[in-house]
Amino acid sequence: MNIFPEVKSINYKSGNPAKFNKLKLNLYEQDELTQSKADELAKIRFWDYPEIISLEADNPANVLAVDCVADLSDQDVEPDYSELYRKQGYRLKIEETKITLSYQTQVGFLYGLTTLKKMIAAYLSGTGVFDEYIDLEIDRAGYKKLQQLNADINTAEYVLPACEIIDYPSVEVRAVAPTFSWYSGYGRLGFDMQLWGYDEWAEYLYQCVDQKINQFNMVMYGYWPFEFDEYPETIYKDIPIEIWNAENERFIKMKYTHPNIEDNFLPKFIDLAHELGVKIVAYVGLNSYNGGYSIVYPEKRMVPPAGSDFLNDFDSICLSDPKNAAYIVRSMEKITELGFDGFALEESEEGFWFCECDKCKEKWHSVSSTPGEAKHKANFWLLDQIYEAVRKINPEVVVGIRAFRQPPLEKDPAFLQECVDSVRDDVVLFWAPGLYVPETEFTKWIDAFGKDRIWARDTESNSITSTMGRLYRIFESNVLRYEDEANVQVIERDIEQHKGSIREKVHGINGYMFEWFGYFLHQWAHGNYGWGSTMPNDDFFENACKAEFGENLGREILNVLRSILTIHESQMKLYTTPFPFQSNIVNKSDIPTIEQAIADHPAILAKIQKMIHALSSNPKLKHYALHFKKIENSYRRSRIIYEMMLASIEYDNAPEEDKAALLDEILFFNERDFDIVKEMFFDINPVSATGVKSCMIPYHEVKRLINNIKYPENKDEAIICSGIEALGWLWLDNSK
Repeated sequence: MNIFPEVKSINYKSGNPAKFNKLKLNLYEQDELTQSKADELAKIRFWDYPEIISLEADNPANVLAVDCVADLSDQDVEPDYSELYRKQGYRLKIEETKITLSYQTQVGFLYGLTTLKKMIAAYLSGTGVFDEYIDLEIDRAGYKKLQQLNADINTAEYVLPACEIIDYPSVEVRAVAPTFSWYSGYGRLGFDMQLWGYDEWAEYLYQCVDQKINQFNMVMYGYWPFEFDEYPETIYKDIPIEIWNAENERFIKMKYTHPNIEDNFLPKFIDLAHELGVKIVAYVGLNSYNGGYSIVYPEKRMVPPAGSDFLNDFDSICLSDPKNAAYIVRSMEKITELGFDGFALEESEEGFWFCECDKCKEKWHSVSSTPGEAKHKANFWLLDQIYEAVRKINPEVVVGIRAFRQPPLEKDPAFLQECVDSVRDDVVLFWAPGLYVPETEFTKWIDAFGKDRIWARDTESNSITSTMGRLYRIFESNVLRYEDEANVQVIERDIEQHKGSIREKVHGINGYMFEWFGYFLHQWAHGNYGWGSTMPNDDFFENACKAEFGENLGREILNVLRSILTIHESQMKLYTTPFPFQSNIVNKSDIPTIEQAIADHPAILAKIQKMIHALSSNPKLKHYALHFKKIENSYRRSRIIYEMMLASIEYDNAPEEDKAALLDEILFFNERDFDIVKEMFFDINPVSATGVKSCMIPYHEVKRLINNIKYPENKDEAIICSGIEALGWLWLDNSK
């Protein structure tokens, strides 16, 4: 039976299987749980199978007892993992007449229930019933069949093999990094989970616990997504935006407020997360994108070198101004007061310049040999202020950093020792190397900082995908000439790094989930390999899809996800604005690949549309429908982008007299691409409050670049960045 995350051991027995329609929990020898609390948690854990948990006092024939025992034997547990086993582990014994769940903590109880639910779901998907939703017609006969299928599922008899499972994690912290706000006001206003309310966040949390994920490193970049009375000008409230009005085919102006400021659901959400054993960590800038402060007060920003052309002078504020430092420290105090369990404080990737005001020159540059060194010294002075302030409010709050990431990527051991010496002994690392360097670089960091301080690596493929303007990208196979691509972050690289973390027995892993819809496989991988699986990648992808969607539908879904070719609009040679996250430029050698993608498109699109129908109709899988609606939108755009790329290749090789017509053709496809964007997305126009224009949808920059070529006498020199997060990473882009 396919169970994910993969359990540590499962021993199948020779007895008869367990058969049941419902489960009834019976508690014995409890230290923490009451019957009502256990039933409440079981209902939450079976959020997508609510009909299975019985609260009836008796045990009729179709209800199987789950005896819950707060006593855990450590027999057959590896000694190195005995503490993790006691904290988070469980035993599950399935017999014909009953199920016994043993654990020591509420978390172990929850994870045991989670595995039991996963077994039930895998059994149901294995019956083939999910495949029957694929060809349902939207007519009266189809409706009657749908009603019967749903009734059959809700009254299904489940059959689980007689077995005994011993399970526990291989690392203590298994985090994902979702986005509560992300560069809001600086580079965009919001997409995907940044637009959610409480109900959507709760359902996402449930799906994370399904993968035994136990920490959110919740990103809050840009305008603060919570009330902040001392600095109300810095919060995400009443921000101007233009949204597309499809009814009248025009943009309309409005003001938008973050859902949490509208409804203040964050306290309730943090309580729910804690109940499910999930800690909530604030992933914020150490001195970058901290609320709207540097937007509202541009005079407070760092001073760039005279005559430089650095664009990102708007995210960080001058630390020689006591009011600036006080603002950042007070912001972190406020976040601690809100109930967050810790901080992942990110040092800006920018290592090429640092504030050149007179005070910073005297205080930081005068004792440093490079701007990067000056930045580090200033930032870790600030880190000390934050540490002292937040620990006064909550002595247990975790303080961690994402730092030391600038080139050279292979660090000198002496430099690493300086890094160790620059921070307090209990400050942990939410970043350690994994890409563009040999694996020995990771062990070098472990030797320097110690295993217990490593809580994450460079497992950021989903964050790279999220820069792509809502275009789909997961696998190597989705990337044009992956072997030539400067940015190698795909799901395969994340898994390699997770396996390395497990092998080295560090404290934790982190998987980026900056964009959710379309990217459930990323989360599954973070959960499975963070728990400790060593399963080969292909086996995992195939078996996980089979367990969740059924054999035929699961196989089709995986095939489609692997078959999509995504080319970003910036991959045209005429797109001269740097965009380091997808830097291969299309050329003549790519024409056969693009033409094959065009030929494959109708069949793949038809499959996606059938999947949307099947998933929307299935009560156990309907939460996946929006994933595939998003993928459909992306793939329809890709069909237009393929044509745009072919036209751009022809433009690159055309005689001068043909170029104007080809530019018009590219503009035509750019408009069609944007038409499809407007069907689905909210935040699709440039923002410019910082003084630098930015938009994740490249449509506007393509227009600007082409119009500058066509009308050189009337050039628009105001670059529209395809995401201001790119500005610190331009060292990756060697093509432009």
